[in-house]
Amino acid sequence: MKREPPEDLKQTNRSVVTSLLLYWVGYVTIVLVAGFLTSLTIGSEVWQLTAWGLVSSLGLIFLARLLMRSEGGSSASLSLAVRSSSLRRFAFGVLLGAASFGVHVLVMATLAGPIRFELVPGIGTLVALTYFARFLSTSCMEELGFRGYPLHRLTAKIGPWPAVFLTALAFGLSHLLYGWDLRTIAIGVVPPGLLWGMSAVATRGLAVPVGLHAAWNFASWSAGSRAETGPLRMILEDDALERTQAVGTVSYLAIFGALTAAFWFVHRRGVQQDAHSTATEG
Repeated sequence: MKREPPEDLKQTNRSVVTSLLLYWVGYVTIVLVAGFLTSLTIGSEVWQLTAWGLVSSLGLIFLARLLMRSEGGSSASLSLAVRSSSLRRFAFGVLLGAASFGVHVLVMATLAGPIRFELVPGIGTLVALTYFARFLSTSCMEELGFRGYPLHRLTAKIGPWPAVFLTALAFGLSHLLYGWDLRTIAIGVVPPGLLWGMSAVATRGLAVPVGLHAAWNFASWSAGSRAETGPLRMILEDDALERTQAVGTVSYLAIFGALTAAFWFVHRRGVQQDAHSTATEG
């Protein structure tokens, strides 16, 4: 005879689902309202997007703290505070994100055909710094939205891998708000979501995933791989375009998959060390 789960367990499960739904409804509301208000008041697109990410991030921090307080938990466990190690971890994430994009371009250039870059006039240091701030603010917004409170809540309830997968899926589906199609979401958004999530689990904070996220987007902008004009223009031969796209897709998935696995091993090692320390102290 199948046994029913205890009533208190059912209530806990309902509480987790309710909290996540409330948070993600809040996320959608905050980003839409912040996007609408900043678009009305700021004429420059890059500054509007920077302000949008910043205002949304502040709103999400407030929402996460409010939910944690209502649940009787400490918001400090969300790793939202800036600590002495945060800058170092962020810098590591930035370096890793930039290096991994460089490897991605190198693989495409080696296996698919020559890739040339041309300088775009008028894109100087100030413009580059402005765009880095833009990508940093929107990365903070999305990491808080999916690798902050939701990942923390789910990891405690169902473990790291299911939590990372579910938040990556929700992260992908959120891009439907921006008009992205499902194929692009499945290939271009969910794999990075897995990496950002596992890096947050492994490092127990958001500094590394924010750095990874911002650096990858900034590097792709710098190389001319985004709609916005960057300092470089990527030039591909016409007969190599289709081959470059195919190799680029495989390289993209392989890089994100390998880095996700690497952070998983880091997480496992940390868990084993914690268990060993606990056993030694006991």
